[in-house]
Amino acid sequence: MMLEILQIPFMQKALIGGIILAVLLSVLSLFINLKNWSFITVGISHAAFGGLAIGLFLGISPPLTGMVFAALIGLFIGYISRKGDIHEDISIGILFSLSMALGVIVLTFTPNYSSDMFTFLFGNILTITGEEIYMLLLFSFLSLAFIAFFFQKIMFCCYNEDVAYVSGINTGFLYYGIILIISIATILAVKLVGVILSSAMMILPAALSRQVFWHYKKILISSVIISIFMVLTGIFISFYYNLPAGATIVFIYSMTFAFVILIKKITGLKSV
Repeated sequence: MMLEILQIPFMQKALIGGIILAVLLSVLSLFINLKNWSFITVGISHAAFGGLAIGLFLGISPPLTGMVFAALIGLFIGYISRKGDIHEDISIGILFSLSMALGVIVLTFTPNYSSDMFTFLFGNILTITGEEIYMLLLFSFLSLAFIAFFFQKIMFCCYNEDVAYVSGINTGFLYYGIILIISIATILAVKLVGVILSSAMMILPAALSRQVFWHYKKILISSVIISIFMVLTGIFISFYYNLPAGATIVFIYSMTFAFVILIKKITGLKSV
């Protein structure tokens, strides 16, 4: 049965796309958890709704408009967080509400939008195309190359940005670089789990690994392995039982996280 599934073209594409996304999002998850950026990712993912709605209204590629919109929102959130007088939680809440409101207003003038918007809200990795896989692969390669080249400096900034700045590191460049990657990755993750759940795929990998490991290298490696396993498991289960793939993946991930927390509470185990 497993071999038969692997011979289905759309399942092959779904598995390849899922693995690429799992690797990219799990690597980003490390920085998101270390910097406590979970709310930023939620804000960006929900703010992307406005960009997707504009794309549907104008009749151009919603992922493209969503990508541009998410990048601008992400950079603006990053700027306010670093330079503004408004607390980042407040600024994120305002921008995310504004974008959602804009999206709803734009959609009222868009005929026959419901089926397309449902896909963007909840995702469907089984419909991923070859072109989308190539785009995802290219972006993932460039993003991971950037992260690999500046990895030690990025980690320095994650632990103490002020000391990193005094040490001569261009913290602003790295900060906005990572924010931009996270923003675009959020839109790419929409294909897997949708706007509503995409932030979970960038928070859960490292959050789960940190319950078991404390060293960043162990967290990074285990996040990638666990994320690939969760995505593949979710895709197969969703195919067998005719469930939405994105929701299935996030549900399995969340239940595993809750189980690990429970085991730690019962046994008193510490991260190794």
